[in-house]
Amino acid sequence: MANKPRKGQQQHNQHGGKKGRGGKPPLSAAMKKQRRREQAQKAPVSRFRKNLRHMERSKEAMEALKRQQDAERKYKQRMNSAVEARERDLDGESEEEEADEREDDFEMLVKTLNSGRKGAGKREEAIESEESESDGEEGEDGEDSDVEEEEVEEPSKEGDDEMEVGSEDDSEEEVDDEDLEEGSEAEEGIEGDPYMAHISHNISPQLLESISASPAVVQKSTIKFKKLGQLMIEIPKDRSKENKKSALLEDEETYAPEGTIPKALNLAELDPKKLFLKERIQRHLEEPIFTELQAECFSILNNYQDLYYPSRTLENGESLRFVYCLHALNHIIKSTSKILHHNLKLAEAANSKKQKKKKIKNAISSAQEYRDQGLVRPKVLIVAPFRSSSLKIVETLKKQFAGDEAKAVTNYSRFQAEYGGQTLYFPKHNPKPEDYERVFSGNTDDNFRIGISFSKSSMKLYTKYYNSDLILASPLGLRMTIGAEGEAERDYDFLSSIELLILDQAEICMAQNWDHVVHLMDHLHLQPQSTEHTDFSRVRYWCLNGWSRFYRQTLLLSSHDLPEFRSIFNSKCANYRGKIRAANPVKAGSIRHVVVQVPQTFHRIEVTSLDQSFDSKFQHFTTVLLPQLRSITMARCLIYVPSYFDYVRLRNYFKKEELSFVQICEYSKDAKIARARDMFFHGSSHFLLYSERSHFFRRPRIKGIRHLMFYQLPAYPQFYAEMINLMANEYQNRKDGIDASAMTVTVLYTKYDLLRLSAVVGSEQAAKIAASPKAAHTFTTHK
Repeated sequence: MANKPRKGQQQHNQHGGKKGRGGKPPLSAAMKKQRRREQAQKAPVSRFRKNLRHMERSKEAMEALKRQQDAERKYKQRMNSAVEARERDLDGESEEEEADEREDDFEMLVKTLNSGRKGAGKREEAIESEESESDGEEGEDGEDSDVEEEEVEEPSKEGDDEMEVGSEDDSEEEVDDEDLEEGSEAEEGIEGDPYMAHISHNISPQLLESISASPAVVQKSTIKFKKLGQLMIEIPKDRSKENKKSALLEDEETYAPEGTIPKALNLAELDPKKLFLKERIQRHLEEPIFTELQAECFSILNNYQDLYYPSRTLENGESLRFVYCLHALNHIIKSTSKILHHNLKLAEAANSKKQKKKKIKNAISSAQEYRDQGLVRPKVLIVAPFRSSSLKIVETLKKQFAGDEAKAVTNYSRFQAEYGGQTLYFPKHNPKPEDYERVFSGNTDDNFRIGISFSKSSMKLYTKYYNSDLILASPLGLRMTIGAEGEAERDYDFLSSIELLILDQAEICMAQNWDHVVHLMDHLHLQPQSTEHTDFSRVRYWCLNGWSRFYRQTLLLSSHDLPEFRSIFNSKCANYRGKIRAANPVKAGSIRHVVVQVPQTFHRIEVTSLDQSFDSKFQHFTTVLLPQLRSITMARCLIYVPSYFDYVRLRNYFKKEELSFVQICEYSKDAKIARARDMFFHGSSHFLLYSERSHFFRRPRIKGIRHLMFYQLPAYPQFYAEMINLMANEYQNRKDGIDASAMTVTVLYTKYDLLRLSAVVGSEQAAKIAASPKAAHTFTTHK
């Protein structure tokens, strides 16, 4: 039997309609033409009516937004009233009625916020999850709604995903038995742990006022360690010890403790358990754990205070690297264990609701207990100049974390291939200085960045920034990622929650480009542009308050002291625990290594300000010294210029005055360098403009120097003696005839160059020169 057509279909067929026209009769060609003619004759919609439509739509949108905000405010009020009701032991209301009411409120909010305010709804869900978790933890009745169960499980799931994402494909990793054991023990032995004391509490309002003041209110003191030497300590002073009471719980709020003066570890009575190192790290350490230098450094780092140590050498560099890698790894594992432990507790709270436990009074615990993260995941940043330096750092971390377990480190073979090899060629005939070969051995690429993530059982290399616990990068690599203002593609949100910053070999970063380091420091702890990687329910309160820079610990290592390093340490480091600077006087400067008997005259230029010093020096050089240097008796004069800006200024002036000169800088090609050296050696050019960065990266032996002018004292004190020793007889042109008594060395300096002057002549002698009324002082090397 054929199917009977539907009623609508019968009507459609009666009108002769076609399928898809909704039952309307078809239009003939004449009717279509008539309709088009009528539409063409209609007056176009005026601009006023268009604007009116836009205004009506805007008004509707504003009303919808207002309804959303009202719903959100009502939801918050009802949530707060629910919390207060629980504080009063939930008298007068049954658990089922409360659950139904909260479920209705939540559904109403979700329906209202679906139009576009998902972020606000997510934050409220996260906050409610902490409150409902605390109920289940203390054993309250578990007859809450299913909506609350989902709210508790959601942040737990996000937390697991965040900690276990590691490789480039963002694969998830299951938590093994070891993770569960260490996670459950995360809060054991907390008493006395400097990590928990540092990050668990907010700083007091009085201490915040002291740190934020300009200059900061600090208590200064000086101590002396055996290896680190004299240490200048500055600890922010909390001028009031009164604690403020919590408005909700009426409890005394616990504030973060003030910094204390560190005490050096006693190697003879060293107890590994008192170092508060995680078990995974302790099992891979060998006895003895520390040398004296390492023990003193670790006592400061483990006290979570900033440290500036300008006495790093090629000999103690490995020891210092071991210490800061140990501290960084211990910090990361403690943070990871804490998060996993809280994830387990949140999961247990979700299960307890299903078991319908009985009510217990005062079941609300502090939500701050589960705030264990920053705005983003990266928490440690290590800045190194070369890939070879990064290779040594990763090898140290691998040994401390995994020992001989090769499978515990992911992508390590790829890392070795990309960060190893490619060593510069060092000539055997006329070899380079020893320090040059040791610094530039290995891969010297200075444009790199790599993310590293840690779980309880694995260390993963090449993770994405926002899935990483540690970021290892060069200043240039970070500058390329951060970008500059106005660039379309730039990212610096991953720097917003750095808790530990390590800048190693700062003197090499200075030679590369110190502006990159300053640019990096300016982009630390800025407000993120996106909240995609943020779980607000787990973010610490001091991080939400914008106090992250007060909790960041900074370690700055360099081979010598410079004003640029002190400026970074003084202006960009504001750790509430305090800062420590090694201030050891230079007993004998690099001038003691000069072997050529030539008079060395130091000219002090009087200046009134740092900005004015550059113009004053240029004016003194061009009007007083340059006319003397242009004499024919002063031929083959090399002008050593540390600053590239001064170099460009002098080069332009020499071109304008049409002086006979050649130039060598870090941007000069090999062919031009060879031509300039040949012309200078044979006397074809009177002057040679020579930049310090060129000497740092090449270290050539410039021959034929008869007169040496230091436009400014070298930033690297060893270069002072090295350049003067190039005036020895074996480097002179013998065809011209050598008159050693006619050779001269001239040095220009200002009062702002005292640190460089101390590195050359010694701290005691530099103080005498600076205080002397005479503007010129001459030194001569004796046999």
